[in-house]
Amino acid sequence: MLRNFLYLNESTLNGYLSALENGLRTSADHRASKSNSVSGKAGVGGVGAEGERLAGDEVNQSYTDTAEARFERFLVGVTEEPERADWIDVVNADDDLPEASRGSLLEFDCEIFVPQMIRALSRSSGIGSVMTTMGALAPFMNALGKETPSLPSSDQLGALSAFSERFGDDLVVVGERDDTNWRVAGRLIASSIRDDEFDGAARVVGKVTQVLRAGEHKSLIAMPGMNLLSREQRRAQEKAGPKDGEEGSWLQGPALMLDILAVYR
Repeated sequence: MLRNFLYLNESTLNGYLSALENGLRTSADHRASKSNSVSGKAGVGGVGAEGERLAGDEVNQSYTDTAEARFERFLVGVTEEPERADWIDVVNADDDLPEASRGSLLEFDCEIFVPQMIRALSRSSGIGSVMTTMGALAPFMNALGKETPSLPSSDQLGALSAFSERFGDDLVVVGERDDTNWRVAGRLIASSIRDDEFDGAARVVGKVTQVLRAGEHKSLIAMPGMNLLSREQRRAQEKAGPKDGEEGSWLQGPALMLDILAVYR
């Protein structure tokens, strides 16, 4: 399969492959030899001997190791040593996903999407600049009277703009299938995103960081690494659970939280 990567964390890939191959390859040499047959006839007056000589050409080519090539070798390595890698190639989700535990590596063929709240809060959505503009207009709009809808206060607009800046350009993707209630989700680091058009069928490869059983839930906005809430605040929020209208920004079990390595089609 020739893969079209929407996301590939090359730093994590290098770490996995270095462990599998006892080191990380930076380049490879390929040497090919070619022989040509040259025939001739020597003699006088039609009396003589025929001979043949070989002319050999050697081609030496050097290849730079690419992330795509390293990912191919990573897949070969984990499938050849599944126990060492704790590798799960998910075929039947209801049978395979319950076997996953923290540290398992897996590949899940599913439908993926970025929740609307996550997309709206990302800095790339432009919400920060919108809030700044609204803040500048708020005193004028609010002074027009009752017929004009009141805007949030400048403090509220500033807080939302700052929230978007802290959120950054990272995203969260969720994967699901029609044949199971199990879902997967994980953070996508902005610098490793190659194409942010995620919605649709794709394969997700990642390491399990948390298992959510039925009835458990986790906020997708307050994920570790998103720089929004402290650890104590995240725990308190998850203990309280989603409020009415917030369900779209939460992951409900059964589900797996992943440290995502790759998303590809």
